[in-house]
Amino acid sequence: MGRLKKQFDCYDRLPETLRTVLANAAFDWDATLVAEALDLGAPPEGVIARIREDERRRLPIDNYVMYGPAHPQAAASVQANWLKYYHYPLTREYWWVR
Repeated sequence: MGRLKKQFDCYDRLPETLRTVLANAAFDWDATLVAEALDLGAPPEGVIARIREDERRRLPIDNYVMYGPAHPQAAASVQANWLKYYHYPLTREYWWVR
């Protein structure tokens, strides 16, 4: 329970623009990690740009894994290192292959 409270506390002290980006992000982001980056001197605009860039890279991979390469917003293929990076199985035995 302490970790969840820490997440909420960190989220509440983030700049409003960053809270908006995190709240509307396609993926879960660790508010404590973002708060630590700000504490270390990262500019909020840089953190926002990094979040958006990661989501832009990740969405076609997620669509590939969940819906297959025929999905209009999916990657045609995905390298194994990207599957591993995003914690997907490397066996490629997805439902749409069967």
